[in-house]
Amino acid sequence: MGSKILRKKTKYTVLAVILIVLTVFPGFFVPVSAEEPEANANGIKVYVNTEGLDSPPDITASAAVFLNAGTGKTVYEKNSRDEVFPASTVKIMTAIIVLENVGDLEGKTIISKYVVNNTAGNSLDPKMSEGEVFTVENLLYAMLVSGANDAALALAEYVSGSVGDFVDKMNARAVELGCEKTVFANPTGMHSPSMHTTASDMAKIAFHASKMQKFMEISGAPKYTIPYTNKERDNRPLFNRNHFISKAYRTQYYYSYARGMNYGYTPEAGYCLTTVAEQKGLTYLCVLIGSTDSAVSGSESARINCFSDARSLFEWAFSIYSIKPVITKKDLITEVEIDLSANSDTVTLIPGEDISVLLPKNADLEKEITTNCDIYEEMLVAPIDKGQELGRLTVYYNGEIVGSTKLLSNSDIERSFVLYILRQIKNIVSGLWFKASVISFIIIFTGYIIISLVRSNKKEQKRFY
Repeated sequence: MGSKILRKKTKYTVLAVILIVLTVFPGFFVPVSAEEPEANANGIKVYVNTEGLDSPPDITASAAVFLNAGTGKTVYEKNSRDEVFPASTVKIMTAIIVLENVGDLEGKTIISKYVVNNTAGNSLDPKMSEGEVFTVENLLYAMLVSGANDAALALAEYVSGSVGDFVDKMNARAVELGCEKTVFANPTGMHSPSMHTTASDMAKIAFHASKMQKFMEISGAPKYTIPYTNKERDNRPLFNRNHFISKAYRTQYYYSYARGMNYGYTPEAGYCLTTVAEQKGLTYLCVLIGSTDSAVSGSESARINCFSDARSLFEWAFSIYSIKPVITKKDLITEVEIDLSANSDTVTLIPGEDISVLLPKNADLEKEITTNCDIYEEMLVAPIDKGQELGRLTVYYNGEIVGSTKLLSNSDIERSFVLYILRQIKNIVSGLWFKASVISFIIIFTGYIIISLVRSNKKEQKRFY
């Protein structure tokens, strides 16, 4: 691999500071095609080259987005820009607004008559009572773990004073996150003809939420207990309705790699699942809207297809990548000229560490992996110590940065004393101070000669007369 890397084009730039920042993104970066692919007859677009690999699975969801949760880049989508009803995925935005606007999650909320009288669909069990006191965190768990709509309404009132004002915040935040076709009508996800979104918009919202540690902690909790309140003597145990996360309701869907998010259903929206899964150092985010259920032979219960859809997408994406070493510490990356050296005119640079990248199994490293060397100094000057950092190596896969490491000297380079002295003399002679001194000396000396000649001439004239 070392000889192959040496054949790559080496460029010298002055972008050291920018490239150092790239060390914040170590390890496994998975690039995808930068070009917009064509959608097939089913509205599906695949952003990775699957030649020689498994094709993405068929899914029942009418709309979907599957993206790399580390980079935010889309890997797969289906009818992602079609308007759809969002169902319970709305609660993701509700939680975002709460977490971004409430500093103290231990703040007390008092349940209003409006919340009690206007809750439809799923609610806390036992139901909330007017005047009952909860913390904000209690209500967030109730909303995200058990899908309690009364908790969503109570949170909206706590943050904005009224549900209407809270919905305005939701819509404004959606625009800020880049959503183009999303309109929220309530914080619960209960069906409203005026409320709609797209899988693409919901992926932007979910991607933002996936970066919020508290959101992922709450939505990924298999269970949570709300302690007794001023109105309820007993604790309220909650179990996650997302079957990927909890086995409390359905054991067959549990997925050990899942990390949280939201699951829900309305007749108008179908089954909707937004979830994150992590494996092999790689994290994906999956948004499915409008999934179906299927009858199971010999059973009264139907199979909820959004979970098999998501699992199939995750397993497909995890299967088409493998860890490939692209740089090793033994590779001789480049040779750079060095000045004032006693024993060599060049110094060989090697990587400070190995770089392994999670790439598609069909990646052609010869054609698709390129490197760039950034040497910190325009001219390297001896002495140089072995292991001294002299630059930075950046590795690209199809033009995307996938790794970066230090470039180190492979040997000690001693300084030539004679060359150093000659250089010092040259610097002195060519320096402005030296030139100015010489010119000043010439001027003074010339003036002295002229003055001496004038005086001598005057003496001769006096003696003559």
